[in-house]
Amino acid sequence: MKWLILLFSIVKPFISTGGSDKPSFNPIAELKEMIRENAAQVVILFAGASALATIFAAGIVVIAVDVGAQYDQNAYVYFSTMIIMGLILVLLPLIIGAIGYQAFTKDDRQKKVKEREVLVSVGTSHPLQDALALLIHDFVKEREMKRTEETQSAELRAQARAERAPAEKPFTEETRHH
Repeated sequence: MKWLILLFSIVKPFISTGGSDKPSFNPIAELKEMIRENAAQVVILFAGASALATIFAAGIVVIAVDVGAQYDQNAYVYFSTMIIMGLILVLLPLIIGAIGYQAFTKDDRQKKVKEREVLVSVGTSHPLQDALALLIHDFVKEREMKRTEETQSAELRAQARAERAPAEKPFTEETRHH
């Protein structure tokens, strides 16, 4: 990400139109800061990569020289100790490079695993929280049931009163003659 910021800070003055002539940060200062922060790692990485590349190239050269010498001398190539040593010199830096790569990326993998654990632990709840949530849920459901029972019983009481009350017919001319 810092490389992207550095690249943007270098390109920004050429792209921007108008406004301030000064870039928001100095690319040279950013580069110096990155070198100071990562100097030891960069030097170790460069020295190790150079040594491994040299050993790899030496292995290729040993194999090529032995194969060439065998072909010149015998007109055919056979598997000799020099070829085995050349193969060892070729494979050794590859194995060491793979181990070194894993060592450098191990910290990043461990950080990512810890971040995942934190994200997973944020989503989970404690058993006491679950119990309290269930208790509150039960209380709310019980209150809802009581409300529905009260409304149903009020409706039944109103119906019962209506049935008990004497049916009064309105007074009309027809009821007077009977």
